[in-house]
Amino acid sequence: MFKLKLLSISTIFILAGCVSLAPEYQRPPAPVPQQFSLSKNSLTPAVNSYQDTGWRNFFVDPQVSRLIGEALTNNRDLRMAALKVEEARAQFNVTDADRYPQLNASSGITYSGGLKGDKPTTQEYDAGLELSYELDFFGKLKNMSEADRQNYFASEEARRAVHILLVSSVSQSYFSQQLAYEQLRIARETLKNYEQSYAFVEQQLVTGSTNVLALEQARGQIESTRAEIAKREGDLAQATMPCNWCWERTAHFRQKKG
Repeated sequence: MFKLKLLSISTIFILAGCVSLAPEYQRPPAPVPQQFSLSKNSLTPAVNSYQDTGWRNFFVDPQVSRLIGEALTNNRDLRMAALKVEEARAQFNVTDADRYPQLNASSGITYSGGLKGDKPTTQEYDAGLELSYELDFFGKLKNMSEADRQNYFASEEARRAVHILLVSSVSQSYFSQQLAYEQLRIARETLKNYEQSYAFVEQQLVTGSTNVLALEQARGQIESTRAEIAKREGDLAQATMPCNWCWERTAHFRQKKG
């Protein structure tokens, strides 16, 4: 009778360890259409090409590739995100290990003897093994392990988000600078053409081939282009600031490493 009660109690404890009181997660419906307007076949090559290749294959300009590479190497936010990923991974490993039996081994040796040397010295050896296992009542350890696993996934996605954002920001700043430079160059070339046209109209006015109105129109084009050049110079200076800041930051990190 006693054995039957003991077996019943053990069965209850074992079944209790298999029960989880955590509510089952139900993913809410995403507020997006079920299907894209494009066909699945049209999207697959683009997605696969992005997964199979790195960001370096998207930029043929070696200058922007070098700039992005140094920014990724020396960016603080990306470093912190990577450290959080390692911390979350370690925490998950520690929590998940508690779900399994723990085996501890110990050994030692003890010397004893008389102070005056009249008694022989004795040696005592001891060794032991300890096996422990915590029953997972109501799924506590499993839920803790799952929570740390999801935290690790979230940290990894955050690191990837910082990585993508950094690549996007650096490349956008670089190409904005190049666009502003080209626009300024075109404006200066246009000014030269308008100045040559003004000189030609001025000669025509001397010979009587044109009137003063044409000369004033040519002068107006010159002044308008000069104003455009001033604006483009401001745009170039504004677009250059993020790139210069990035170069200075990477140079600062390189000096600290050296």
